[in-house]
Amino acid sequence: MRKQLLKYSLALFVIAPLINVGPVNVTALLLLLASIFSLSSQPQRFSELWGQYWPFMLLMLATTGSFLLSNFLTDNASPWDSTFAQARWFLLLAIAAPAVVYSLDARDWRDIVYFSAGTVLVFTLIYLIDAFVYLELGSNFILELIDAQRGDLMRPSWVFNPHPFSRTLIAAMLLLLGGALVFSRHALRAICYFGIIGLGVVLVLGAVRTAFVAVAVIACLGVVFYRGKRLMVGLSAGLVLSAAGLWFRGQLFPMAHADKSLELREALLEQGLQAFMANPWFGGGYQAARAISWPDKLQSFADTQTMATTNTHLQWLEMFVSYGLLGGLLFAALWLYSGWLILKVSRQCASAQKLAGVLLFLNWTSLTIGSFTTVYRESEWALWLVTVLASVTLIEHKKKSIQATATANAPSTA
Repeated sequence: MRKQLLKYSLALFVIAPLINVGPVNVTALLLLLASIFSLSSQPQRFSELWGQYWPFMLLMLATTGSFLLSNFLTDNASPWDSTFAQARWFLLLAIAAPAVVYSLDARDWRDIVYFSAGTVLVFTLIYLIDAFVYLELGSNFILELIDAQRGDLMRPSWVFNPHPFSRTLIAAMLLLLGGALVFSRHALRAICYFGIIGLGVVLVLGAVRTAFVAVAVIACLGVVFYRGKRLMVGLSAGLVLSAAGLWFRGQLFPMAHADKSLELREALLEQGLQAFMANPWFGGGYQAARAISWPDKLQSFADTQTMATTNTHLQWLEMFVSYGLLGGLLFAALWLYSGWLILKVSRQCASAQKLAGVLLFLNWTSLTIGSFTTVYRESEWALWLVTVLASVTLIEHKKKSIQATATANAPSTA
């Protein structure tokens, strides 16, 4: 029962970013409770795993400590709550990792991938139908059925906020790409390719410039890290998708509007740097960017872009503004260390596991690129956390495989 609960809660958490922020938070809590329940019978698993990955745990603890210190020094009304709001993803990873690594086997992960890929295909149809209804009929009928609102009327796609949603689409496309390359049945591969093309259409309609840059970068990186012919063809198509997206954005937004957007982002960067220099060591505390006195044009731009939440539009600067030099550097170190760990999978594993490692690293790369134009929301954190969980699981399963082979080949002493 523990295993099944953990597997299905993780499966729901994997797909939640494709829906919205609310489902991500709910499934995150479900995954946390399922992980605690799973570890309750074998609590030693916690120290077993993190004893091997102690630098990662140490970075999470140090980063969380810097959050707490900054919140206390800035007289935050609820320093503990504010710290939890920022570091809850570290807590979830710390508890879920040992539960997932030691409880779920390759078959369970295969079931999770099947569930996720199937759900992605269902949502692909919904998104495409909504885009067609909106573009051809000017109707929000699909959104009205679920009592939702379009995040940006200028982007005719089924999105609440096109920025994190675009990274979710890229992650879903990578998942389907893996399925298309691994499945042996032509029908299943054809279905996956349909999903990739459909999500590519939605991605183009979203017209998020950073997403097209990310697609181009991961297409090039994928060919470098994994030289399989079929993957090379699939990723090369990413360059075509990126070019099509940038062309469509140019048609959707006049050049003057695009230039104005870049100008405003540069002004946001300058304001953020000034806020950081005002409190360089420990920052202004949780969500300090909201206290910045933005000029009217910046306030209007920020509110429009982030659903009435003001920020610096740059994750790294946001952390420095909130938690100063100490917190900002610790967060950057944690993120880079997670990237190295994910990259390690593709270097140690072979065959399908190597392909999975490459796709996981490409997803981490997409999230990293996105961090230079916006701040992390629940969607980004969920995608990062699942990427780390899958990578650590692959590493540990590879170790078990090597140990089993060594034991089987060891000469008998009888």
